[in-house]
Amino acid sequence: MQISENLQSPERQELNLSGGSDDLFDSALAPKPFCFNEQVAAVFDDMISRSVPLYKDAIKALGIWTQSYYRPSTKIFDLGCSTGTTMEYLARQLRQSASFVGIDNSAPMLERARLKLEPYQEHDFDFFCSDLSDTKILNASVVVMNYTMQFLPLNDRAKMLTKIHAGLNPGGLFFMSEKIRSEHTPIEQISTAIYEQFKQDNGYSRTAIERKKEALDKVLVPCSLKEKIAMIEQAGFEKVQTILQWHNFVSIVAIKAN
Repeated sequence: MQISENLQSPERQELNLSGGSDDLFDSALAPKPFCFNEQVAAVFDDMISRSVPLYKDAIKALGIWTQSYYRPSTKIFDLGCSTGTTMEYLARQLRQSASFVGIDNSAPMLERARLKLEPYQEHDFDFFCSDLSDTKILNASVVVMNYTMQFLPLNDRAKMLTKIHAGLNPGGLFFMSEKIRSEHTPIEQISTAIYEQFKQDNGYSRTAIERKKEALDKVLVPCSLKEKIAMIEQAGFEKVQTILQWHNFVSIVAIKAN
């Protein structure tokens, strides 16, 4: 494995966030239940960067891991690629041409992803608008699943992880970021309160926070960190490590054995 020697210059480390400002849930007309429609896609970059602690840190960390694990003539899969922010960042960080596969079940998200990645002619990008259950993963050296597994039905998650493991080449990298829940009620309550304060500090009103929480109920269903790691290991990964955590948000790397 080739370890990345250094990071790119600071200006190349900034995320390419586009779209409008997220005030969607200030209105009672916001989507309920939550879905990734045109309304959400139009403000998604602002929404996720203000709503998810360590969002930028997770993508920047992924850049380093991808530099170390991507192999020529293989593919990078971004499962739930949304507006393409992650792939755009990786395209700038890699020092060689690469093949990316972006998959999302939201056509408005993919439309924005295609526009965001148009300038990077040195790379190959394939986009598929489909459910992850229909996704074929082949010849992958890197698979990314950031804030996506939490939206899958609970019964589909183990099968998805098994598919990811099977589609990775030996020695390949799986990088996942997720919201988690604590198995201990007092810890979960305090973590939730801290998270809601985080969003309020980022400019969201209490009304918007409560409306979005209600819209996400039974749509975003987090597991505990213990459950998540157990599922990853049961899928066949032998090397699993948490690399970032902020209360109820976490990033995990898993390496397929050679």
